[in-house]
Amino acid sequence: MKKKHLFARNYVWEITTYLILAAVIFVAILPAIWMLSTSIKNVTELYDMPIEFIPDEPTFQNYIGVLQNSKMLQAFANSAIITVCVVAMTLFVSVLAGYGFARFRFKGHGVMKVGLLFGQMIPGVVIIIPLYSLFTKIGLLDTHVSLVISDMALTIPMGVIMLSSFFESVPRELEEAAKIDGCTGIGALFRVVLPVAKPGMISVAIYTFINAWEEFLFALNLTNSSKTRTLPIAISMFSGEFSVDWGSTMAAAAVVALPVLLLFLLCNRYFVKGLSDGAVKG
Repeated sequence: MKKKHLFARNYVWEITTYLILAAVIFVAILPAIWMLSTSIKNVTELYDMPIEFIPDEPTFQNYIGVLQNSKMLQAFANSAIITVCVVAMTLFVSVLAGYGFARFRFKGHGVMKVGLLFGQMIPGVVIIIPLYSLFTKIGLLDTHVSLVISDMALTIPMGVIMLSSFFESVPRELEEAAKIDGCTGIGALFRVVLPVAKPGMISVAIYTFINAWEEFLFALNLTNSSKTRTLPIAISMFSGEFSVDWGSTMAAAAVVALPVLLLFLLCNRYFVKGLSDGAVKG
């Protein structure tokens, strides 16, 4: 009788857990479903009541309009250039700095690691005014360089912290064996350590890509023209003074979200492994 009661209680708890998880998943994906639904609706169906997720007459005209918009294409190119530069530079700096923190103990080691944590905790809105003043004085306002530097200020601290923790989990014996075989310290890093640390590097790359691709605050304040305007800012341009073109806005949002979704789906197992392995130490 006791076993039967215990089984019933476990069964109820399991059902409750799945119901809660289903509710959380539904709440998480509902905005994406609504975005896709709105992006294929005609203007006349946008304000129908009751709300319909599946339009009566679906259309891809909103996507065609977005893809044929020269300003959107320019914004896509700007976002791609800035994101690639930020990912490459963040990985380069994070690998070298993270390896240094993981393998060497020097004066101020702990203070610098705490400083990285504080750098990660500082929101972008706190540093936007100093950055704006600096870039104005040195003539970098409304350039790709200003956006790359600004994004790196937020992505490098986290990248160094993640890779430092990950490098600490890589056995030193691998490097020592490589050095015995004739590798230099740098050679051992790039030929032995980095291949082992690939999941951690992919995690940092995905994190950096998402932050740079979808960054809004710096792009809004540090750009003045379409030559440097990125996709998040270009999407906001669909909003007029008295009305909003919701169909085109949602279609543009879907175009922006697609690269992030594809990247995460393709690298999901590396991302999860990198986060879990990198959290072992540090």
